[in-house]
Amino acid sequence: MNTNRPLDELGFPAVVISRLLESDFVSTDDVQNLQPAELGSATGLSLKESAEVVRLVSATSISEPQDVLQIIEDESDIPHIVTFCEAIDTLLGGGIPLRAITEISGTPGIGKTQMCLQVCVSVQVPVSVGGVGGQALFIDTEGSFTSSRIKDMASHAVHHVQSISTDNPDAATFTVESILKGIHYFRCHNYIEVLAVIRHLPTLLQSHPNIRLVVIDSVAFHFRHDFSDNVARTGLLCQMTHSLIQLAGSHNLAVIVTNQMTTKIENSGSSQLVAALGETWGHCPTLRLSLHWQHHIRVATLIKAPHIRTSSVNFQVTVAGIRDISSGSVTQNMAEAQNSKKRKWTSDDS
Repeated sequence: MNTNRPLDELGFPAVVISRLLESDFVSTDDVQNLQPAELGSATGLSLKESAEVVRLVSATSISEPQDVLQIIEDESDIPHIVTFCEAIDTLLGGGIPLRAITEISGTPGIGKTQMCLQVCVSVQVPVSVGGVGGQALFIDTEGSFTSSRIKDMASHAVHHVQSISTDNPDAATFTVESILKGIHYFRCHNYIEVLAVIRHLPTLLQSHPNIRLVVIDSVAFHFRHDFSDNVARTGLLCQMTHSLIQLAGSHNLAVIVTNQMTTKIENSGSSQLVAALGETWGHCPTLRLSLHWQHHIRVATLIKAPHIRTSSVNFQVTVAGIRDISSGSVTQNMAEAQNSKKRKWTSDDS
């Protein structure tokens, strides 16, 4: 149902309508997602007048209810981005889902960024080969993006796709060069720049309609270090998440955010590692995937997901990217785990 309506049909005073039209606000869609202060700044309306406009527009934008059968059918049709690790794809119900926010948390070196880089490559697998044929946007807050690593993953992905689809013309156009061109990159040095990029996303998605993946690596970095007021931080995070989930739904794309870990002290005095940013943030992502070490093997645990049972699987990070684990790779994973611990001890001593 199309709920877009001309603003002059909503019964606003003539002076308000005049200000809106002069500022190119013609329909309810033009006002959607704006805060009163933003509308007032753009039109010259008072804060009270702007708040009333936003309130009435929101009230007229409520669509007709859906029946539950339609909801189930819609959810069953949601595409997924494969990770090239069958165990993780099965864990997630087919891969990273579009129209949702997936959080990936874990300690340094466990593979969060590697997972993001892998999905930036695999989102571009052609539809005819079982992919979604999209592009990716990578918002880098920690400087962890490595173009040479992307190139390695792309090379192996191209080899795999072309080896299983020798007669498919779409597979022939899936090249390392096309993959590198299909990843758009922003480096953000503070939370203001992160919010600015997210605010710019609707415009960017209009000019790049094939983007099917937005990655923020990591969402925690600036929001943990640049804020002393946790309430203000939580408010901004919730607003940001609301904007992202709307974009995910309206543009049929997946959002991945990585998160750091922090130590939570229990009332008993014991402690445990948990995802950062607090319990309120924990309700924001649609899915939450936790990566951790267990007996020198990387483990992915699904800790939150609608309609999917919580469980864990093993995986590995190889030269090719994120892959299923095999018995022959256990020794390699043990060595990587030991090296990771040595780096942590060195960092703690310095």
